[in-house]
Parts: sequence; C-alpha cells; structure tokens
Amino acid sequence: MGANDETAAVYVGGQPMATESVNYQCPSCMGPLHFEGADGKLHCDYCGGAFTPAEVEAAYAAKQQKADAQAESDTERAEAGERSDFERMGDEAAGAASVLTNETISAAKEVSASASDPIQAYLSRASWNEDEREGMRSFTCSSCGAAVTVDATTAVSECPYCGNPAVVPGTFSNEAKPDFIIPFKVSKEEATSALTSYYKGKKFLPKEFVQSNRIAHMQGVYVPFWLYDGNAEGSATYECKNIRVYTSGDEEVTETDVYEAYREGSLDFERIPADSSAKMPDAHMDAIEPFDFDELVPFSVAYLPGYLAERYDQEAGTCQPRAMRRMKGSLEDELQATVTGYDDVTQESINANSEVTGLSQALFPVWLLHTLYKDEDYLFAMNGQTGRFIGDLPVSPLKVVLWFLGIFLACMAILIGLDVSVFQFDDELTSVLVDFGIPLAIATFVCIAFYNQMKTAREQTDARGYITMEGLTLTGSNDRYVTTHITRVRINKDDD
Repeated sequence: MGANDETAAVYVGGQPMATESVNYQCPSCMGPLHFEGADGKLHCDYCGGAFTPAEVEAAYAAKQQKADAQAESDTERAEAGERSDFERMGDEAAGAASVLTNETISAAKEVSASASDPIQAYLSRASWNEDEREGMRSFTCSSCGAAVTVDATTAVSECPYCGNPAVVPGTFSNEAKPDFIIPFKVSKEEATSALTSYYKGKKFLPKEFVQSNRIAHMQGVYVPFWLYDGNAEGSATYECKNIRVYTSGDEEVTETDVYEAYREGSLDFERIPADSSAKMPDAHMDAIEPFDFDELVPFSVAYLPGYLAERYDQEAGTCQPRAMRRMKGSLEDELQATVTGYDDVTQESINANSEVTGLSQALFPVWLLHTLYKDEDYLFAMNGQTGRFIGDLPVSPLKVVLWFLGIFLACMAILIGLDVSVFQFDDELTSVLVDFGIPLAIATFVCIAFYNQMKTAREQTDARGYITMEGLTLTGSNDRYVTTHITRVRINKDDD
C-alpha cells in the first residue's frame, strides 16, 4: 500500500485497526525525522535538514486529520455492528482476516519470547496474553508497506523494517488528545552517561554489577499523565510540650508543660501529575518529578518522531485517588508547620478532605533504561527534561556486613579511648551504653542511609511542589495550656 492510498481497516478481536500509519518524514528527502531538545527542531537522519515542529505539523496536518477521521469512522462502524471488508469476503476467503491476525499474534509472541529489546517487550508486554488480544491494533507502515502490530495504547512506534516513526491513526483524537506536551531536552548520550554516574558513591553496590553491567536497551518514551487541579481543607489537633530540666539541691527536676494546639486551613493545588499508563511503575514515574511546567507547550504530534509515545489506558477517575492522597499529605504537613514555639509536637488527630477542581492531560518525556544482572531485570527511569535519574540497584549483603562492622568497630574504639582518658565513667551501665550503644546506633543509621541510596524509586506522599503561590490559608488557630508534669530524680554525689 502506498503512502497516498486510502486507509483500510483490519478488525482484531472485534476492534477496528487502521492499516495505514502517518509517518512524519523529512519534507525535503522523505527520510526519518527525530526531535532534538537542544535546538527544539526535528532533524533528518539522511539529509541533515532541520525543521520546527510547526513546519512539520503543517506539512502533515491534512494527512493526520484524514487518518484520524477514518479511524473514528471505523470505530463507529464496529460499534454499530457493521462487518469489515475482510468479513465481507467470499466463502473461500472467509476468516482470512482472523487467520492473518492469529498468525501475526503468534509471530509477535515468538519475537517477544526471544526479544533482544527488553524495553520494547516491557512496553508491549500487556498485548501478548490471550485476555488482552482485543487491545491489539495492526497497521501498515505508509513508507514501506510492512505490517506492524502494537497494543492499543501505543501512539507512536518505529517501523522495524524501514525505521520510520509511525503515528497510529486515531490514537490522539477527540478526548484522547493530550492538552500539553513537554518536549525531550536530555539526549540519549546524556541518559547513557547518567547511568554510569548513578553508580558512583553507592557503597552497597556489588563490584561485579559495575564491571559486567551493560545497558540491555534504552528508549525515550512520551508517557501520558493526568494533571489535577484541586484543593484540600481540614483541621488537626496536636499535643505540644515544653521541657525544662534543672537541678534543685540533690535532685534533677524535669518540668513538662503540656499544651493542646488546634489548626484549621486549606490549600489550593495546580497540575498534580499522575501517570496514566498501567505499564509504567508509579514509583518510578513519581520519583522522577518534578517537571518544569514553564516549558509546557500545546500538544503537537510533530514533537513525537524519534521516540515512542503512549496513550493513556487508565481513566482520570482511576488515577485521581493518588492525587487526592498527595493533597491531604501536604495539608497535614503545612498545618503542623504552623505549630511553633514548642520543644515537641505530636499530631493527635486530623480531619482532611480533598477534591479535584480541574483536569488536563499531557505527555512527559522519560528515558527508560533496562539492565540485566544475575538474570534479574533492573529498570531505571530518567526525567527527559531535567535529567533526574532514579532506579533500584542490587545490594551486596557482604558489603552491608563489612561496612556495618567497620563503622561500629571504629566508633567503639574512639569512644572506649575517650571513656578511659576523658569521661572515666564510674557507672558500668553508662559506660556500656556509651562505648557500645552509641557505635551501634551510628553504624545502623549510616547503613540505613547507604541502603536508601540504592532504592530511589518511591511513590510521592505529598504535593508540596504543586501548592499555589497563595500557600496555606489558615482559618483557625488556638493553643491552650493543659497541665504540667514534674519528675524528680535524686542525684548520687560521691563523698569528697
């Protein structure tokens, strides 16, 4: 099928599949294009031409609109129960489309099973099980005519035969079209070097992991996100303490003044992100925040060539609880931050509510890097705009033990020396606590800190970066004195 032929429809599992892609190619030589964040232009791999996204979008606008309209028409026909062209074939060819589709799926399974491209297999993994066959779509590359099968959420794929980026018709039409996009700024070379830099300073990282580790594959992906505007309001009570310790005669006296604090207020938020792709680990997508929203631009397909792009497969209502939990978490933090002037503050109760007041969707740039170590898969993610890099690394148990013992023994030697030469504790229990307890605590704290460096993919629990400029509106504040607790401990003094 040529690039200018009419788009036909293949039905897979009862769903219409547009068979002709829209390939965004160089207007000069028809070579593959890829977007480069350094200058914000699309560059041709063959002739070296450079074009702005607006120029490329204008060149392909009519074809994209035609393909999207055809895809929508195919969907309407399928929903109305009309048969496809394949289904209207003669008895001799009856079922040909189904046979073709089954062969395509079987071939795809074989490729996935022996894939040398783990990232692509990872992104497409949901398509290869029987339960989700109806989520597949097939299309013909408009550049070379090759048949390509992808899952229903893939918006942009690279033709495995000619290398041209293919935009699947109908993927970004109507309500599925994102409002915004943040273009890639970080190059593939920068993402590769970032992985090596990420290994540095990791005390528990196995030596053989660094020596033998290789990037199995990496891929730039535009990941779909919902952006939530909203607010949270609520109230909380706190037990607050001021503590004074002094000596009176032969007693050490501790006076604890207890207060109850009450705070009530509200916060407004803008564009709290939540990834809307079931394929993407939420912890990885949360951990690469923040994105610089000053660089949000209106969505254009012209930014996509050179990268994969995904369409959302989780509705806004499904992802909304994540944003609401983050709003409540920030309100809780902001209310407690107003309780000042005390030595100790403990939250006793909180009653908070949050709601979403606005919604938009966007595509954000993410580099996915996949490595293998001892038959284990390790997935890393990098913010394609800011360069923030995260991922979980393997931990060497031997290094954990050696570091713990080294820190413990070093601290113990220092404190025993100070005990003998300076402190000279007469109380044996105190001496043991200082000489052994403190080194144990230090070694534990340091090793926990080292371990946390190895595990950086964590879901966010607050939305402090998305609070509007107005900040917390405090609508209620009250502190009242409750009681004072006094304890006395007799001091044993040695005779001179």
